Amino acid sequence: MLPSLVHADTWTQAGIDVTLIDPQQHLYYSGMVPEYLGGVYDEEDVRIDLAAQARQNGVSFVQDAGASIDPAARVVKTRAGDAIPFDVLALDVGSANPAVPRGAIATKPIADIRPMASQIEHTLADANAQLRLVVVGGGAAGAEVSMNVTGRFAGADRPSDLDLTVIEQADRLLPGFPAGLRTDVADRLRRRGATVSTGTTVTNVESPKDAPAVVQTDTASPLRADAVLWATGTVGPPLLRDGALPTDDTGFVQTTRSLQVQNQPRLFAAGDCATITGLDLARVGVHAVKQGPTLRDNLHHTLQSLGAGADVPSPNDLHTFRPYPLTPLILSTGTADGLWTAGPMWAAHPWLLRLKHGVDRRWIRQYAPERWDTASWRDQFGAESAVSEHT
Repeated sequence: MLPSLVHADTWTQAGIDVTLIDPQQHLYYSGMVPEYLGGVYDEEDVRIDLAAQARQNGVSFVQDAGASIDPAARVVKTRAGDAIPFDVLALDVGSANPAVPRGAIATKPIADIRPMASQIEHTLADANAQLRLVVVGGGAAGAEVSMNVTGRFAGADRPSDLDLTVIEQADRLLPGFPAGLRTDVADRLRRRGATVSTGTTVTNVESPKDAPAVVQTDTASPLRADAVLWATGTVGPPLLRDGALPTDDTGFVQTTRSLQVQNQPRLFAAGDCATITGLDLARVGVHAVKQGPTLRDNLHHTLQSLGAGADVPSPNDLHTFRPYPLTPLILSTGTADGLWTAGPMWAAHPWLLRLKHGVDRRWIRQYAPERWDTASWRDQFGAESAVSEHT
């Protein structure tokens, strides 16, 4: 969790060895990635250099994936075979898409979506090229990406060069969202020429070498696609599924309200990889960001206690995570509008896109100052979109 990393210099200066393990040098900020695909942002705008952050804060950076955790021996083993000991461990390893077919592009982890950006850019660079795109999953991720990609082709005056189909297993797009917002998004996509297929299940994806993918469903003829984006639900990543930690039915590690792993007071977990006992939270970035300060403070109290030769603090001595009463979310639409929702409420307005940009850019500015420190207040709250007109 980045708030913990940024404040790690307090720990390293006190003589604590801090190690960050991640397979990627860069963290891609999920809140800005749909607009990266929409051409609003460059790749450098939406990523954080983890290696640089670690170096600046005196943290050892291991660019590798965790393969297993032994809580009894207090060791993390990496895929490369290294055994990294710990006294306190914080997990923020995100989630994974289930059953991603070979050749499909996953949205989890978010860095895997980069090939989609390359395909879009190559298509738009060739005046005679077209892109057949199938998005499997019509939740927030699939819908927001679809709106931004259709907006980008419309903004380039090439809407007919994109053949986009959104497939959602539920009987409606954006299940769980307000009815008016669902209708608004579906109307936007259809006006831009996208096909929205609800109540449909993908039964197979064939990805022959050097040929278009073939997407088979239970309701229609097979679809040929140059790219298949897998934006279905999420499960816990493989690291959490080896039985060493308590997990729920979908493989997410179970924690207390203090973000401690159940029955493992030296282990903490936050973000998408965790299920907090007693809370039913959507796996969206606003909750992960809000958990950051709680995780940082509880790690700090635990390290202080152990450093003083005392026991691990009890949950009563740690901060309790308190979520938003209603989950606030702003979706970009590929136009000058932003779509805001919280519980049963929703609204659409250009100022909501400005608000989203302000929140996103202010957050990432902390961790990517080389890109965002020179941004003016106009840049912070800009209303750039894939296509300027309302479509």
